[in-house]
Amino acid sequence: MLLIYEFASNEDPASLSKVLWKQGISHRILQSDHGNQLWLLDPKQSHGAMAILESWQHDPHADFMVHDTQNVSKPSRLLADWHMSPLTIALLAATFAVSVITGLGEYLENVGWFTISSFELLGNRIRFYPLEEVLAQGEYWRLFTPALIHFGAAHLIFNALWVWDLGRKVERLIGSVAWLLFTLSVSVVSNVGQYLINGSPLFGGLSGLVYGLVGFAWLMPILVKGWPKIISKPLMVFFTVWLVLGYTDVFAMLGLGNMANEAHLIGLMSGLILAGVYSLYFKVFKRQG
Repeated sequence: MLLIYEFASNEDPASLSKVLWKQGISHRILQSDHGNQLWLLDPKQSHGAMAILESWQHDPHADFMVHDTQNVSKPSRLLADWHMSPLTIALLAATFAVSVITGLGEYLENVGWFTISSFELLGNRIRFYPLEEVLAQGEYWRLFTPALIHFGAAHLIFNALWVWDLGRKVERLIGSVAWLLFTLSVSVVSNVGQYLINGSPLFGGLSGLVYGLVGFAWLMPILVKGWPKIISKPLMVFFTVWLVLGYTDVFAMLGLGNMANEAHLIGLMSGLILAGVYSLYFKVFKRQG
């Protein structure tokens, strides 16, 4: 992180922060003993940030500021997102690849390559192998791969859009390494919890990760002053209601099938816990540079 500006007591950083986010410049507004500070997550973006800062200092309320700074960064917004969110893109690419391989759940034999516990088809019956036996064979990747399985286009699109929207923002904020650890932790815990509670390996989807992202993104601004708010209160209410409805027959009645409710709840709890852990790490280490 790079400190590039300390605000005067009469300066409101809100308008500047809004413009920086619109330009794809990842930053944080942090409070210190001397007032608010502007920190950049990527020092390579300092040139563009300084150009915006100078315009803001000249006129903090100018409407033309956003339009004048559209060309501050040479790469397009999309290319900038690709550069700053490589693991989010890789995760979605793997998810779409698995969806093709499994025919969105239609090719049951192929689905068995990715379920948490392997199985074999015996006529009209399915024989599941115990998870302990599968792990004893070294197939530890199965603890994660159920997150890549989706049953139906609506299931895939819903999860992929939320991972793209929330995941790339979180990856920019915490870095790709921390994002990878976050993804693996939430997905594995959600998958194992879902399996242990329900006992069936025929489940999948990125929903557990989505709820982990929701919990993390909602709690971080509460724990760390200046952390950008990604999840609004109405959106948090929506996800909470969606989670509650998953424990009813509403989705089945609408033809959406049964939800992996335990994975959703465990994912949310995991995201909240990881927000607490990361906020402590950030306050102790990241804030100092």
